Amino acid sequence: MNILIIDDHPLFIDGISHVVNQLSDSVVIKKAMSSTEAIELLESTRDIDIILLDLMMPDIDGLSFLQRYKADELCIPLVVVSAEEQVGLIARTLEWGSMGFIPKAYTAEKMLHALRCILEGDIYIPEHIQRLLDRLPAPQRAKDLPCELQASGISKKQFEVLELVAKGHSNQQIAVILNRTEHTVKSHVAALLQILDANNRSECAEIARKRGLVNG
Repeated sequence: MNILIIDDHPLFIDGISHVVNQLSDSVVIKKAMSSTEAIELLESTRDIDIILLDLMMPDIDGLSFLQRYKADELCIPLVVVSAEEQVGLIARTLEWGSMGFIPKAYTAEKMLHALRCILEGDIYIPEHIQRLLDRLPAPQRAKDLPCELQASGISKKQFEVLELVAKGHSNQQIAVILNRTEHTVKSHVAALLQILDANNRSECAEIARKRGLVNG
């Protein structure tokens, strides 16, 4: 499992590296102390299974990095790990593709739980943050998507996964077909279940058919 940590504080990188090493016996940690360094690394390799991003960076801030991440459709699960808990800011990170938010104040045990949830394909938000997010108006849909996808809130990459889910393919099969990691596919499936308010893959596919998002 390859994990990219983007943070400008060496002490925090060392600390979180110690935590994430407990996720698996085969963890490989890649480090970037600026958004620019992270972008250069991602341009040279795509074998990253998850990105941990701090928002307060010295060169290109975390939100700007997320904008580029969304525009490039990197399809790598990304989670914000930050001391900044402003709910509007967190809402934007989710809108731009983050799979969740982990406060830097978390204990190692809680951080591991959050990361395991995300690696399983879930979106992780602390309960106190979720309650505040629920009070915000729904985000506007991206204007550059086709009309049918814009209306559903499904991105182009998520739609590719949805079509294959509807055809009965497993996450592993979809990963091979689309040349992505299985972790990435899991994250897209989790997002689709949330967007379509489905409890499982079969229900997700059925809802998508009834809404005319996929054929069959």
